[in-house]
Amino acid sequence: MPATLKGQTACPQGVTPGSQQCLPTNQGAPSAPAPARQPRWKLTWGAFASDNAAAVVGTSSGEYSSRSARSAAMRKCSGMGGKNCAVTLVYQNQCAVIADPIDRDIQPRFGSDVSGPTIEEASKLALDSCYKKNGGRRCEVIYSNCTRPVLVD
Repeated sequence: MPATLKGQTACPQGVTPGSQQCLPTNQGAPSAPAPARQPRWKLTWGAFASDNAAAVVGTSSGEYSSRSARSAAMRKCSGMGGKNCAVTLVYQNQCAVIADPIDRDIQPRFGSDVSGPTIEEASKLALDSCYKKNGGRRCEVIYSNCTRPVLVD
């Protein structure tokens, strides 16, 4: 039975077939399937902007950049009557919470905005901070939201 020889035709220019620099021709050899495309996720941003004198807070969530999250929160704050809005919190791929004293009549009163990996953790941090800022007065969560990654592929 005669031996089967594989020809070498995949040679760099100027190299003679049979050289170690040549690759065998794989005619008829099965090619490997293309690797499956992995899904891609885009992280999202959120922000809070507030004007304490006007008692308004603008929020944003699900934005694709820190800049757009800040801008959206500032627009909302201004749109609700804020004249001196300032960004107070920017967060990415997390949850954020605003806590305020339950007694709305106390002055001055200080809210607290905090981000964390879950609403539960952010709420605990915001409530603790609000409690301390307001001399031990009870606080409640008045807003909570999470940014989530978005499937883009």
